Amino acid sequence: MKVRIRRWPRLLVILALLLITAFFTTLQYIEYEYANLQAEHYGHTQLFPMPQRVPLDYVMTGRDFIAGTSASERTDAWEFYHYNAARSDVIGALRALPDTRDVSCTARPYHFTVQHARVSIVIAFHNEARSALLRTILTLYHRTQRRHLHELILIDDYSDDGDLLPDMLNLKIPPFLRNFSSTSPTPMTLTKSSSSYFTSNSQAAPPTNTFSAPTEVTIKTARNTRRSGVIASRNRGARLATGDYLLFLDSHCEVNVGWLEPLLERLAIGEMAGAAGGVAGGAPIAVSPVLDSINAESLEYAASSKNLMGGFDWNLHFHWIPRPQSTQQSQQQEQQQQQEHYQAEAQESLASLNAKTAYLQQFGWERKRFSEARIHRDTNTAATAFKSPTIAGGIFMISRHWFHKLNGFNPFLETWGGEAIEFSIKLWLCGGQIEIVPCSRVGHIFRKEHPFHFPNGTDSQTTYLRNSKIIAESWLDAYKYFFYASKPAARDIPINNTHTQRSHQLKSALNCRPFSWYLQHVFPQLKYVRQSVHSDYLSMSCLCGCVCVCPCVLPNDDFIAFGTLSSGELCLHITNPQAVIERQLRMTSCFQNDITHWYLHRENAQLQASSGACLSVVTEMPTSATKLRNSTRSTHLRVVLQPCVVSADEHSQRPRSGNVGAARKRALSQRWLRRGGWLVHQQTQLCLDNPLSDVVVVSHCRNAAPSQLFRFAMELQRL
Repeated sequence: MKVRIRRWPRLLVILALLLITAFFTTLQYIEYEYANLQAEHYGHTQLFPMPQRVPLDYVMTGRDFIAGTSASERTDAWEFYHYNAARSDVIGALRALPDTRDVSCTARPYHFTVQHARVSIVIAFHNEARSALLRTILTLYHRTQRRHLHELILIDDYSDDGDLLPDMLNLKIPPFLRNFSSTSPTPMTLTKSSSSYFTSNSQAAPPTNTFSAPTEVTIKTARNTRRSGVIASRNRGARLATGDYLLFLDSHCEVNVGWLEPLLERLAIGEMAGAAGGVAGGAPIAVSPVLDSINAESLEYAASSKNLMGGFDWNLHFHWIPRPQSTQQSQQQEQQQQQEHYQAEAQESLASLNAKTAYLQQFGWERKRFSEARIHRDTNTAATAFKSPTIAGGIFMISRHWFHKLNGFNPFLETWGGEAIEFSIKLWLCGGQIEIVPCSRVGHIFRKEHPFHFPNGTDSQTTYLRNSKIIAESWLDAYKYFFYASKPAARDIPINNTHTQRSHQLKSALNCRPFSWYLQHVFPQLKYVRQSVHSDYLSMSCLCGCVCVCPCVLPNDDFIAFGTLSSGELCLHITNPQAVIERQLRMTSCFQNDITHWYLHRENAQLQASSGACLSVVTEMPTSATKLRNSTRSTHLRVVLQPCVVSADEHSQRPRSGNVGAARKRALSQRWLRRGGWLVHQQTQLCLDNPLSDVVVVSHCRNAAPSQLFRFAMELQRL
């Protein structure tokens, strides 16, 4: 009897804790539901995301499915997946994530038309760990409103694990996955039929001209009969989609709370703006979330900077680049327009908020975070979408209509590499734009290298180089030579006209802009390129159409090399075109603002300066000073600048024989050959030399002579 008396206080404490937990959980649920009541009545969403809660049955979901091919049993798990798949297997099918959004994102509703907010999510994968793929899917179900998640499309690109999709289709998912959006209490089961739903109580899909909030989600699966690559797999998934929007997602992601609504709102604003401008189907806008980092080793989730945007270099390699201050200032006007839109709707939101607060005060509880001050902070730059030159990490959402109108991803790009850059350039040039939405957060495992093998016996470098060449030939116009200068090996990779013909037809059909417009208005940061630590500096301000003192010249097929011409740490420079001839050429610092650019032509072998003159070798009469200085053959030859001579065929039809002979003689003195690192004067077979600090001469070619090694900033052929 005494023992039972001692247990009563403990039981009362436990019961009190349970009641308190249930009380606050109920209040959270009431708040969550009331914040979304108007969505059903007014036809638009005003979402205040619910705090994350992950019950135990969520964590334990799919244990048998994951154990089907446990990563811990593989001795080469890291080499196979290139992330810690064994740890992925043990952390659970779903986990709570830190809310990495700015506070201004959590204190405002998001407005868009529900009838046109059905999203088809396409996930293409090859040899993905079961736990990572399952976690990607469960986060989508747990943190996405069911009314917007129209369908999930899984494309297995011929993975080694052939039982993955069949095992997943038989997976039992607990009812809590419905995130309070479903009404049926039955557990959801994945079914293989592309026209069926997850639950056994399937209903026919609503007609396209009406809308009712669905309580189930369609899944469509497909397995490639051979390795096709992520590009072809994503295109296949897009063809299977029927939603209003397409969202492409990797198979090792975790979406965060409230991730979809900001993307839908930005697309809805773009569609309204396009409709006001007379554009059928709205403006072609692609939106990307901020990609938070999931550590490949520890799988720790960490917030990423909201001031990064996607870019690339002349190698056509993707890079994260900081958002420039000038870009932020240029978007202030657009942000003001968005602010007027939000403030107009803020009054309606406040009315709803006051009613909700009064309702919650009946329970003696009021949330301060829904204050009027914070609602008016929703136009803070931390919550405002900003433009990006390229799609962020290949994860983006776009109107299905516009994706197909732009011909999707280029089908001639093989396996993996460059598809996001190609689609980004195509979208910008053909009237669209790309924006990153800071209020949308998606975690992504960033692997340092690709774990999968490329088909047809090719390696990743060759495949990526071939894809990049197709992009350059399709969209870069004359700027493709900057790519060839960075990747001379790409010239040896064969492609045919069919690889670029489709892009050229699209450019003509949609009246797409030239690539120079992209450099000027979208990605001006690409104009400046540093090749290496050896002062190879190509000031592209002159080459890319900016106002400058030198003629604006774009490279072409006649160029062998161009840009600054350096030897060691110095560059060949024209000091003063008006000065006496012997003082025109000097070796000087490569970092001068007006440093001379040189262009080595293929047809006439002339080495032309940006001022228009050509590098020549002339014979001079030896003097006593020159005899004392050097007695070699090069003593009687000088490197000078002369007006460039056109070929004799380009002269007048009946030239004087004397003039033609003099022109031919002078033209021969302006011919240079590129042999390795040497610049060889064709007529004398002597090499350009820099024996002293600021002097250039010609002398006998010597192997391994550093003073005779010259580098152009951009080489268009292999040395």
